[in-house]
Order: sequence, then structure tokens, then C-alpha cells
Amino acid sequence: MYRTVQRCRICGNPNLISLLSLGEQALTGIFPSEPETPLARGPLELVRCTGSGDSDHCGLVQLGHSYDSAELYGDNYGYRSSLNRSMVEHLRGKVAKLVALASLRDGDTVLDIGSNDGTTLSFFPEGKVLPVGIDPTARKWRRFYRRDALVVPDLFSAARVRSVIGEKRLRIITSLAMFYDLEDPQSFVNQVTELLADDGIWHLEQSYVSAMLSVNAYDTICHEHVEYYALRQVNMLAERAGLKLIDVELNEVNGGSFAVTAAKKSSPYRVSAAVAQVQKAEDDFGLNEPATYARFGNSVWEHRRELKALLAELRAAGKKVIGYGASTKGNVILQFCNFGPEDLECIAEVNEEKFGKFTPGTGIPIVSELEAKARKPDYLLVFPWHFRKNLVEREAAFLAGGGRMIFPLPKIEVIGAEAVRGPTGSKENAPQLI
Repeated sequence: MYRTVQRCRICGNPNLISLLSLGEQALTGIFPSEPETPLARGPLELVRCTGSGDSDHCGLVQLGHSYDSAELYGDNYGYRSSLNRSMVEHLRGKVAKLVALASLRDGDTVLDIGSNDGTTLSFFPEGKVLPVGIDPTARKWRRFYRRDALVVPDLFSAARVRSVIGEKRLRIITSLAMFYDLEDPQSFVNQVTELLADDGIWHLEQSYVSAMLSVNAYDTICHEHVEYYALRQVNMLAERAGLKLIDVELNEVNGGSFAVTAAKKSSPYRVSAAVAQVQKAEDDFGLNEPATYARFGNSVWEHRRELKALLAELRAAGKKVIGYGASTKGNVILQFCNFGPEDLECIAEVNEEKFGKFTPGTGIPIVSELEAKARKPDYLLVFPWHFRKNLVEREAAFLAGGGRMIFPLPKIEVIGAEAVRGPTGSKENAPQLI
């Protein structure tokens, strides 16, 4: 089911040192139909490629184990982009920028790798381009795609895409929240280059290791996400494949992400000053310093202690706490903290496909938000904490009625009705990105 990684997934260096272990956990993206259903399990351990000089290692933070993709992305995989309003608007704005940058022409072909339920593809101009999506989960979600999309329910390869589009070259390729899931990222980038038009652009976005470290976002660590990138490693992969990084933007998506745009070295695109600025900021932040990772590990264990103490205190006071949002990130926290139905009566969820299922490894029932609210909870433990502003607005009535929301990260905060009236999502509450 899993194997121990012996060499860095990028540079092949065998010197991998352990940074943090969240213990052995059931696969965090699987939601079983019965609490006692046997689930595949495996360690969640972060390791880092290290060495004595810059030339012998790349510094990539990565999982120390590899898992079977067929198990990770089977029929029980539950994430859908379109169910989160903030994510939908983020993707809408992203596509608009990419369309303008690439100056799309009639008849151009665009590809979304890891296309999920087709949300990203839905924002490309109707009647102007041929939208193509490839994703192993696409078969179950084909009904959500736009009608003119070519949908390939498979893992990405250039050959598989060619079987659908022939010899067309792609003007825009996107790979959002999936590039960190790859066992062989260099092969992936090489194949992207093979498919890319000479004046095309490749845009990738995923969680950013600097943000994870600075806001204590250990819930980013899951069986699916095998790499935790800084810009340095992305640049290395791009260079080897004949690409250049032309822009990078930092944002607060999923607790802190970075969005990188690349093009062929021979293309006319100019390189933004942001690329060098972010690389310098990474050095200043201390990504090459062991002490940076030691501080992160200590903070994670301290957070566990504090969150367990809070829920124990509320339980002793007779307060009812339920979870809010059945997610992979939430499953990491639940299992690491060893929470169960005695701590959280249920998890409130918006995705109907998860109703009646259970959290992996902890057996907490997942119910609709309507059913959860009918149980009259005193507190909501919010697992999609990075969407704080929208969720506080969404739950204004619950808060006005005396309910409280617990945001576990970046630091544990309990808020009430005053948060609706106050500067919710203000800078002091936002993740600080370098």
C-alpha cells in the first residue's frame, strides 16, 4: 500500500532527514460508508532533502512515503471545487488573467490537468476555445462539465492527451492544487513542455511551503500531497524541461499558496521581477536553515496540546461541539489529535455525496448542515479555516443566536457575534506570507 522513499523525488539525493511525523493515519481523502470499514493506513512523515552544499541537494520538503494513486483517487474521493464560493471566484479571476496574458485566439486548445468537476474550464470563453480536462475522478463528475469540454477520466500523460487532441499544441495548461501530488514531477514537467505551444503558458498553483511553516498549517500534510514546494524547486524543474518562470504570485488560498506561470525559454514572455523577489524572500525566511523546521515541528505539537485541552474543557462544561466541513485537511487534524465522536458529535457538510459517511480513522458521522444545526450545537470547529471571512458571514445567524466558531489555525481562536460586526478577515487574522 505504501513504500518508504529512499531518494529525493526531484534530485535523487539519498540524504533525507525527518522533520515531523503526524503518526500513522487512515488515508485522509477517503470517506467510508461505515465507521468500521477497514481503510488503508500509512505514516504521515515529512522529510527534507539535505546535504553539505547547494550542488548536491535541492532542499525539497516531501513525504517520506509513497502511496497507491488508485487508492487515493478512488470512488470515495470527495473534493469538488464548485462547492466553495471563494474557490469558484478565485478560479474565475485566475482564468481571466491567463486568457488575457496568452491572448487566446479562436480555435485555441486549453488543458486543465486535475480538472476535478470542471470548474476551472467553465470560465474559458464559450465558442472560442476547445477546453480539455484530464482527471481520474472526472468520470463520476462528468455531468458538471461544460458540454463542449473533452473530458479524459485518467491520470495525466502527454500520450493520453494526444489520444484526444491529436497534434494540437496547447496555448494554456493549468495544473491547480495537484502538482504536489506527483511521484515523478520532472517527467510531468517534461510532458507539459511537449504539449505546450511555442507561445503557450503553463500555470500551476499549490500550497507554499513558506506559508505552511509561517502559519503552522500542518493540515496541509496529507497522503495525497507528496511535495511541499518553494520556488527554488519549481524553477529547477522548469529549467531542466526548457521552461522559464515568468511570474509568481502569493495568495491565501488553502492557507497560503503560490501561483507560478511558466513558458518556453524561446517564447517572447518577459520575466517578472517577482520571481527574483520571491526567491530572495525564501532565503531571508530561512528555508535552508534546520532551525526553521524545528520551530515548525514544535509549534505543531503545541497546537495539538492546546486544541485537545480546549475541546476537553468544553466537553467538561457540557457544551456541544460539532465539526464544520468534512475535508482532507480536517481529517489530518482529527487523526493527529485523536478526536472521535465523543469530542465531535458530527461533521456538518455541504456536499451531498458525503452525507451518511464517516471521517476516516476517527469514525465521526457526516451530516447535512441542516441536520447538524438541528442538533443545536454551541460551537462549530471549522476545518476550512482558510475561508474564514466568507464562513463567518455565512454563519451570521448562528453567531447572532449565541453560537461560537472555533478556528483552529493559524492560531486557535474562538469567535462570536462580534466577529460579524468587526473587521473579519483583517490583516491581523490573515496568514502572513513572505
